[in-house]
Amino acid sequence: MTKIPKVSPSTLPELKTNIQTLRTKLEQIEYLSVVLLDLQDEDGRWVTYGEEYAKNKANCEELIQEMTVFAKNKIKNLGGRPIKWIEYPIVSSIGQYNEVKESFKDDDKLLEWVKWLLSNIEHHVRKSSSYLERTFNDRVLRQLFLDSTDKGEEYGKFVMRWGDAQNLDDGFEDYLVRQLEILSLGMSITKKENHELSSSVEEVSSGSYKPHTLFIAHEKQSGEKRGNAWNKLKLLASESKGENQVELSGYGKLYLKRDREKPEAVVIYNHSKFESPSDGKLVTKGAFDQAWTAEKSSKKKENL
Repeated sequence: MTKIPKVSPSTLPELKTNIQTLRTKLEQIEYLSVVLLDLQDEDGRWVTYGEEYAKNKANCEELIQEMTVFAKNKIKNLGGRPIKWIEYPIVSSIGQYNEVKESFKDDDKLLEWVKWLLSNIEHHVRKSSSYLERTFNDRVLRQLFLDSTDKGEEYGKFVMRWGDAQNLDDGFEDYLVRQLEILSLGMSITKKENHELSSSVEEVSSGSYKPHTLFIAHEKQSGEKRGNAWNKLKLLASESKGENQVELSGYGKLYLKRDREKPEAVVIYNHSKFESPSDGKLVTKGAFDQAWTAEKSSKKKENL
């Protein structure tokens, strides 16, 4: 990604020089669009020209008009502004991510969104404290500003989103990495295979298929090892915390939590929220291992 040049050029030659530093047409369009908004804003003009704007306002206005005409024509020649600036929603915390991800009906799109978020995160070290900060890059911030302006977003709401995008919550990037791993494994199974693994409500209620056995079948078809699959189940239970549903591969949405006394050896699931400590059915590490072995044996019998 090209580093954005000075946002507020004061002359046309300076504007043209800045454009030459940008490699792609879209980056040039984005930059010119930001410049136009700045030139049209009275406060922006004062920032650009300072006291000169008050002393020689007519001359400054002439320079602004010259740059405005050039910028508009240049944007048109480059293909025009895009219909929408930002391809995916911008979120900066685990809570925001979990709220928005429900709107993704297609797992392919959800996977691409997570990849997009991760690819646009940058690390910066604060000089005063050597603290590692995580922020979205200049281009995302630029597009956030343009998108907010196009939509007429309330200024206070925009400022909040702008601030969040420059200071991501602790643990959010690591959470996205785990989501990418889970989604990538899930996408390795075809829709047909996924349909064959899913069960009807009657089968689940009768006990023919339990959530963890379907999860096991899914993980085995993905080529996962037993220990890694169990760790993934525990991770999902930690992320659910008994309050939020999680997507259990091969099964669907479910409420999970880890046992308080034996968090490494017991996972608890329920089809509705946990109202009391005794709610839910237990999946012990031993039962998980037995189901893994049983699933392997059943596959052998099918092949005989």
